Amino acid sequence: MKKALLGEERERLLSEDLWLNYFNQYLFENGTITEKEYKKMVEKIANRKAKLSHNRAAL
Repeated sequence: MKKALLGEERERLLSEDLWLNYFNQYLFENGTITEKEYKKMVEKIANRKAKLSHNRAAL
C-alpha cells in the first residue's frame, strides 16, 4: 500500500513539475515574461523539485 501511495505521489509531483516548466516556457515564448524572469523561474522550479525529492527521501 505504501509503494502505491509513493507512486501516486511521484506521478503527481512529476506532473506538477512538467506543467510548471511548460507554462513558464509558454510565457517566455509569448513575450509575457523576460528571459531573466524565465531563467529565475527555471531555477525556482528546479530548487522546488530538489527540495521535495530531499524531503521524500528523508521519509
